[in-house]
Amino acid sequence: MDIVIDGYNMIGSRGGLWGDVAAKREAFVAELARYARAKGHTVTVVFDGAADGIGKPALPVAGVRVLFSRGERADDVVIRLSARLGGRGTIVSSDREVREKCRSHGGVILGVKDFERRLAEALGEAGRRDARHHMDEEKDGDGAEQSRVGGEKRGNPFRLSKTERRTRKRLERL
Repeated sequence: MDIVIDGYNMIGSRGGLWGDVAAKREAFVAELARYARAKGHTVTVVFDGAADGIGKPALPVAGVRVLFSRGERADDVVIRLSARLGGRGTIVSSDREVREKCRSHGGVILGVKDFERRLAEALGEAGRRDARHHMDEEKDGDGAEQSRVGGEKRGNPFRLSKTERRTRKRLERL
């Protein structure tokens, strides 16, 4: 599974982008590396800025591709990666613009709070976090979403659509 994360959006939700942001970024990337090893997923995290101006993680981290947007917004890079991945992509961001544009590419859109919970569970830290979060989309946009291509659903009303079944299957693997 290919996961693309809006890096500063995720770090910002964890307590803000002040203080030693480079240390927060390195700790987050190291945590993502543990997650990638544990789950076997391909993880790409995108940060705003240029690597030289902001600083790279101290050591290259296996399993995580770290990208810096270099002269463009990280949101635009995430959207471009989503378009490239299509239905294979899982995009993690709570930015409304990113979510709306990536939704049309067919991948799964996941809010940072939901991914944070799944990350904690995968790393064995679920006891510290709220595990009562539902997989259904919340009104504030932090749940999982899948766009439905076409109009109204037809067929068996008790069976989920193909895209919804694919979304649930992918979220179970996170």
